[in-house]
Amino acid sequence: MGAFPSGVTVLTTRLGDRSVGMTISSFASVSLDPPLLLQCVARSAGSLPAFRIGSSVAVNVLANDQASLARRFASKVDDRFEGVAFDTDDCGCPVLVGAAASVSGFIDRIYDAGDHVILLIRACAVRRAGGLPLLYYSGRMHDWAATVHPVAS
Repeated sequence: MGAFPSGVTVLTTRLGDRSVGMTISSFASVSLDPPLLLQCVARSAGSLPAFRIGSSVAVNVLANDQASLARRFASKVDDRFEGVAFDTDDCGCPVLVGAAASVSGFIDRIYDAGDHVILLIRACAVRRAGGLPLLYYSGRMHDWAATVHPVAS
């Protein structure tokens, strides 16, 4: 799948008084009515237990200049939010400052999928800041900003 570029997201939630987040590049829109999206998470992900059916979540679509945040939230650092600027959505989930977009919602269902689980998220609110997204391609993150040119419509 390395030949297929994908966006890079940080999925966040609250667990008690603690913010939890992890980098995920497997993200897709599923349905417009109702508004559903999915994220695939490795069963081995240390943060996975914080994401349960009914959990409020925010999907932060990282901007092209946020590769360092993607690496941070993919690391084993104890407090991934230390020194990271974020706001909170209406449910208290962290929304990363500077993200190209964010989607707030809740986990509607969780499906087993081999060595991963699929989180089906029902979207409640969407924020778009604009700008270009960070992309993951061929095992690396890419800032495509300098190479993207508008196509005439």
